[in-house]
Amino acid sequence: MKNTSLNSRQRQARGFTLVEVLISMSVITIVMTMCLSTFLFGLRTMYKDSQRLETNATLRALMAQISKETLDASFFYLYPYYKDIDTNVSLVAGETGGPSSMKQIEDAADNDYDKWVAHGDCLVLVTTTSQYRTTDIRQIRIYYRMVTTQAERNQPKEFRYYETKDWDEGSSSTSNGHPLSGLAAELNAINLAGNPSPSKYKVLAKQTIGRTVPVASSPFVAGDRYPVFSSESPDSTATNGFIAINMEVVNGTERNNLLSSSSFNYTVSPRR
Repeated sequence: MKNTSLNSRQRQARGFTLVEVLISMSVITIVMTMCLSTFLFGLRTMYKDSQRLETNATLRALMAQISKETLDASFFYLYPYYKDIDTNVSLVAGETGGPSSMKQIEDAADNDYDKWVAHGDCLVLVTTTSQYRTTDIRQIRIYYRMVTTQAERNQPKEFRYYETKDWDEGSSSTSNGHPLSGLAAELNAINLAGNPSPSKYKVLAKQTIGRTVPVASSPFVAGDRYPVFSSESPDSTATNGFIAINMEVVNGTERNNLLSSSSFNYTVSPRR
């Protein structure tokens, strides 16, 4: 009788066996892994949602600003790169330092369409005075991506904005001191090539990129990225028809596949 009671107390004091401990640890590990996986999934979802909201907010702000200021402008010039706004600016398309040249669109069989297109990553909007003198410049606004080569154009880059002072209308008999004939000189003074960060410039988006080139078309090869601005017209000389913005705004990073991006295509024309 005594031996039976002793053996029972010994079994109770002996605790868990090694097998029991291993099974318990395995169960705990599985539960913790499932909890951690659920937590990480929720964290990724929350990150993507926050980046998506930020991207959409950036897009709305960009569309509102660009559309308003393009509508307010009198005409525009489209340059390939911001560095073309240097101390030797040309206002003639095709010249060195000049705006982008219009190129006729062709299909795969080299059949010409009745459409000419120019591309660029630097948009110069010019607003002339209207109340008294239409021969004066009221304000110059410039939108530009921080790219200087096609290789840089193929990567997400900053999108910036700069505007001059509002030089007002002048009077019916007196110029405001900024004649339209001096536009090239005004752009030379801005000189983004020498100073891409002029006083009071703004960064509108940290990472932007153009649409992918699907089929090689000189000067682009398949896989390149188009500039974010383009101008289309029915002939090769029009430079103030309308502007199309084809831009992708990127937020986040590629780490852990947490890249979030969105794009917009918007067409607007300056006032006449």
